[in-house]
Amino acid sequence: MTNDIVDFDKRLTKAMEERGISQADLCRLTGLASSMVSHYCTGQRMPSIAAALKIAKALGTTVSFLAYGEKRKSAAVGEQVEEANVPYEKEKTLLRDNEDKEELIDKICLLNLEGQTKVLVYIEDLLATGKYK
Repeated sequence: MTNDIVDFDKRLTKAMEERGISQADLCRLTGLASSMVSHYCTGQRMPSIAAALKIAKALGTTVSFLAYGEKRKSAAVGEQVEEANVPYEKEKTLLRDNEDKEELIDKICLLNLEGQTKVLVYIEDLLATGKYK
């Protein structure tokens, strides 16, 4: 199985339908423009990393679910990973202040969409193990 993002739009619209959320609702919940949400739902565009995070949060799911589906081969850990609605907890971190966080975000933004998605999926994999929380 590859890590290519396929059918993001189908998983997005299905998640919206299952939760009874319209495109207008998603816009209100995420602050995204209606034209952008429409493009994501029709597969005309892929969301930025920031938009994907907002969408996943609004739908109560993860970016990796929207990008890859319920089960996928984890490139990071090399095993099947099932999505879980595990709340992310904040603990001690090396990111001491907003400058450190902004620097990290800036570095992630330098990556293309595929690279950004892989970073997010890797982070979700680490959080899902529970070992690194």
